[in-house]
Amino acid sequence: MDDTTRVTAMTELQTLLLSTPAVDEFVEGVARAAAHHIGTATSATITLRRDRRPTLVAASDERAALCDEVEYAADDGPCLTAIDLGRLVHVPDVSQEPRWPRWRAAALENAYGSAAALPREVRPGVHIALNLYATAPRAWDAAAMAVAEMYADEIARAVELFLRSADQAEMNADLRAALESRAVIDQAIGVVMAENRCSASEAMEILRSAARHRKVKLRGVASSVIESVTGRPPQTLGTFQERV
Repeated sequence: MDDTTRVTAMTELQTLLLSTPAVDEFVEGVARAAAHHIGTATSATITLRRDRRPTLVAASDERAALCDEVEYAADDGPCLTAIDLGRLVHVPDVSQEPRWPRWRAAALENAYGSAAALPREVRPGVHIALNLYATAPRAWDAAAMAVAEMYADEIARAVELFLRSADQAEMNADLRAALESRAVIDQAIGVVMAENRCSASEAMEILRSAARHRKVKLRGVASSVIESVTGRPPQTLGTFQERV
């Protein structure tokens, strides 16, 4: 792969990453770009396998997508084999390929003569594969496969970035929920202390006992206590921030 091709492909990938906030839009764009740059009459799909469940997340065209879906249904084909082996699986001539009979039949029916699958581990239990199809046998030379390897690397990096963002968002949501729940319980402890002239630990035990008796969560009991006194649901951290 010459420097001009690499720079052009990298620039296009960076533009896609910056202009597409959703991972599905990004990988869809990458699939189309890969199909365009890797070789003439090339189709490209992208598989995401998480917890051993493969999903087609992007395809440059419907024919290639159909071949992948047949592979998933059969649980047998070059993409899944490549992910299992952790290395490139190249099918230079589909008509001469004895493995994966259902996938082979689908590929031939859709007029594909060659195929390849380039896997990458994103994180433990999460893998992607860039899958290539071409109408002619032996469609790609070493330079074309070098371009494909670069696209596979960039797809894996982008998916990891999106997953990290999703993990952070989930963690922030969990932390926010925990803080809001704690604030409601603390308010209820104050109410119980005032009504029963007891300590904070004794008020907490009263709330816990009520939660066990009613078979509801502690926050539910705390909310009921506050609403019975104020006549409205408890004010949480979220509603406080909205009013600031």
